[in-house]
Amino acid sequence: MNPCIRRSSVGLEYQKAGIMGTSFLMSQIEAGHMSLWLVPVDEPSFQRTLAEPLDLSGWDERPESFPESARVWGVRTDPEQGTWKRNRRNLERMEPGDSLLIYRNSMSRYTATGRVGPMAHTEYIRDEYWGGGPALDVYVVEDYDDSIDVEPETVNELLDYEKSFWPQGLWRVSDDRHTERVRREFDI
Repeated sequence: MNPCIRRSSVGLEYQKAGIMGTSFLMSQIEAGHMSLWLVPVDEPSFQRTLAEPLDLSGWDERPESFPESARVWGVRTDPEQGTWKRNRRNLERMEPGDSLLIYRNSMSRYTATGRVGPMAHTEYIRDEYWGGGPALDVYVVEDYDDSIDVEPETVNELLDYEKSFWPQGLWRVSDDRHTERVRREFDI
């Protein structure tokens, strides 16, 4: 199967509507128009919503774009629990199809890749799976692949980051970094 079709739900939606072909989507990815996100995850939340797909069929107000079964991650944006200015700014830039490199804090390693899928603003995931907290904006992690086990220094070298860098909070890799090297290296 063509990796563009498999990896981007937004591309599929547009392609079905005849708006955007697979070659256009691939050119966007190759040209670096899709963002790369470094996503740190805490172990309890990882086990609850990323390790295995969730059964979301009981979510009464589930957006039509959200599948009934999916891996889900969130962005801390609840104004009652903090200002979250950087997170809000980042969320505005996040798009379906963007690449994800998942960093497990408990292991101090990158252990998975994926792509941003449908997004929603909801209390359901936070309350049902995370026992509260500030993550009101959630997204499906599509094309989840946990076959990598990479030290942060390797990613830092590919991105020309300081050797000791590790993501603290949702981190969008700047456009002037070598994101295409990371995408190629880890087949994102």
